[in-house]
Amino acid sequence: MKSAAVTIAAVATPSGKGGIAVVRVSGPAALAVARNVCDHDGLRGEVVSHYALVGLIRHPEGGEAVDQAVVLPMIAPGSYTGEDVVEISCHGGEQTARLVLDACLSAGAAMAGPGEFTRRAFLNGRLSLDQAEAVADLIHADDALSARAALAQLRGGLRRELAAVETPLLELHAQLEGSLEFGDEDDVGPDSASMMEVFASSLESMDTLLADARGGRLIRDGVQVVLMGPPNAGKSSLFNALLGEQRALVDHEAGTTRDVVSSRLSIEGVTFVLHDTAGLRDDGDRVESAGVALTRREAARADLVLQIQPLDGAPTVFEDCCAAVLRVGSRADLASDMTLYDGLDVATSARTGEGLDELRRLMTVAVDAGRMNEVARAGRALSQRHRERLEAARTDLALLREQAEAHTAVEVLASLLSGVLAQLGEVTGRVYSERLLGEVFSRFCVGK
Repeated sequence: MKSAAVTIAAVATPSGKGGIAVVRVSGPAALAVARNVCDHDGLRGEVVSHYALVGLIRHPEGGEAVDQAVVLPMIAPGSYTGEDVVEISCHGGEQTARLVLDACLSAGAAMAGPGEFTRRAFLNGRLSLDQAEAVADLIHADDALSARAALAQLRGGLRRELAAVETPLLELHAQLEGSLEFGDEDDVGPDSASMMEVFASSLESMDTLLADARGGRLIRDGVQVVLMGPPNAGKSSLFNALLGEQRALVDHEAGTTRDVVSSRLSIEGVTFVLHDTAGLRDDGDRVESAGVALTRREAARADLVLQIQPLDGAPTVFEDCCAAVLRVGSRADLASDMTLYDGLDVATSARTGEGLDELRRLMTVAVDAGRMNEVARAGRALSQRHRERLEAARTDLALLREQAEAHTAVEVLASLLSGVLAQLGEVTGRVYSERLLGEVFSRFCVGK
């Protein structure tokens, strides 16, 4: 990443044809770059922040006009990055945006790296680190639920939750440090009862956040759903019917599906990743046996398993699963005697559409979609990074409470609490390193 003294520029909109493209320039020389590429009176003298200007964009080397564009200056600190920023909205299309960017680079800007604008926003105090991550989450959101979760986190939902944990611990740490510095004075350090109360409250808040970790993972990655059952049970037909398109090969011959076929499905804003798998039997050929083994592996790590029972065949004995399970009858239009099949959650027909709406409803109930929506609205959809730091902080805090109960020396307690606060601080960016910033911003695109 470049020094803050360097002014950076990049195209901030996706490549391809469109109505407009935006070239963003940020840094101490942003206004100078704008003056070099746009000859407009509004850029002379004192520039009015957030006042759009329309003018010709010219290449500084030769003065050739490359586009007519809207130039929007934003004076520090009232910008996305907290620096002077100029955004040039030019006509859409890769060539025009590239010409405008080339003009800005020739005028003294340097090409921005991935996530460099948002990184500067973090370093300049415009965003906390978890909010910066929410920017990337919002860009990459695949459904309404993940977009809602990212926006809530961007608006400070997770930061507020963590502040409720951090603030009393920071105050306690200051008291412990004070008792070390002024050990001979009365009423400097915390009393044991109040310290235990802070520990108990913080652990409870951490447990609440971690209890929502599964919901956060489902929001971010989608609910992994495996369709499993005997060969020729109608799994692929049901898979296609749920998706509303032909994604899996369907044939009357048993053992047609040998590999895992996956596709995404949105139900009430929740993304379900459906996996059609090989039918379970022990007498298939070598390739089919490999497919069956793959089916069992997928089922072992699924969030939800749809156990398929064909209603025009003999009742099936299903294997036990670790995940939530829905027992789904297939080919209900061909069923002659439903009393033969015990314990079904829903009977469906891929041909007539019978039971498909009820199956979709049961799928949302099985993964507690209502709770997922609550997690999203609160901005508590923890990423893997957040969860790992929070789990480590929770483990260390539990150890610290044990040490405090054992009347361990104050300097040891203060040191242990410093470690807890460092783990929590890495979530919001109160504590950070170049390694951590590299980890976070590596997933950003250029221009954001």
